[in-house]
Amino acid sequence: MTTPPTFRVTSPGRICLFGEHQDYLGLPVIATAINRHIKFTGQLNTDQVMTIVMPDINQTRIVDLKDRFEVLKPRDYIASIIRVLRREGVNFHTGCHIKFSGNIPYKAGSSSSSAMIVGLIRLLVKMYDYPKELDPGEIAMLAYQSEVVEHGEPGGMMDHYSVSVGGVIHINTTTYEVKVLRESIDGLILANSMVPKEILEVHGRIRPTIERAISVLTKIDPEFKLKDVRTEDLESYYKLLPESAIPMFYATVTNHEITRQALEHLNQDPLDLNEIGVLMNKHHERLRDYLQITVPKINLMINRALEVGALGAKINGSGGGGTIAILAPDCQQEVCSALEEIGAACYPVQSDPGARDE
Repeated sequence: MTTPPTFRVTSPGRICLFGEHQDYLGLPVIATAINRHIKFTGQLNTDQVMTIVMPDINQTRIVDLKDRFEVLKPRDYIASIIRVLRREGVNFHTGCHIKFSGNIPYKAGSSSSSAMIVGLIRLLVKMYDYPKELDPGEIAMLAYQSEVVEHGEPGGMMDHYSVSVGGVIHINTTTYEVKVLRESIDGLILANSMVPKEILEVHGRIRPTIERAISVLTKIDPEFKLKDVRTEDLESYYKLLPESAIPMFYATVTNHEITRQALEHLNQDPLDLNEIGVLMNKHHERLRDYLQITVPKINLMINRALEVGALGAKINGSGGGGTIAILAPDCQQEVCSALEEIGAACYPVQSDPGARDE
């Protein structure tokens, strides 16, 4: 009997450098894939079921490939992936056995779920002979549909594009044009607070507030565009907005300005890491003080990292816990030692080229 071929895929996590809580508002973001991964293997068989082994969470999922998944369970991403791929014309004509595991911090703001979804989509289209060669942007869009649209959840496409495309990228989240700015940035650290993040609570508080503010301003001026608001314009808008929306509106506009400034620096050679660090700190201040997405452990970690020499540090991901991103090109070990002393897990990381076949 011929042994069926084994298909292999690697999918990375990501750090958001600039643009937290911007992508779902049509504002640009800057992110990088990182060299912490989920690795997949898959083989076709004749079982007529899809068996997915997930040793990291000690689970095995058996999927009946006749199931149409007309009703999705919350966050059942495997079912939503199958629904999306079926609509794209993927024919699950026979069974398979899939295994995946990795070292991306789980539920911590570094895109473990998006890495899983991007990687599994890439594996399945390969295994089931999808006739079209999908580019990274197309895979990112399928992943976004599977994770966000199918489940009616808040969130944007930053994670899916970062994981799929790789490198340090700028994403225009209005047109979803992606520009690779550079292959890597030196001195990055991902540090896990070990405090579970609260993505739905945070998104559920921030996104509706900003969208209501946009709606108010659009009724007054049908030509209003959030992306066109500059910091010097803020005072003129405050008198038009509910008082409760002003801090979040301020954070959104000024973080957009910070992202524009970061883009200018990242397009320059040599790269001025000190300036990037300064901008990361400014970005985090808005996330901490105005969007209020941090927790005491995150604030303590960032203060300690800066005290021992990091150039910049910010919360990574939607907030409420999870991970932070640190820029410390000359003191990675010192930063990690300081953070481990207060109960954080610390990983020096490099930029990664994105999800790929192995």
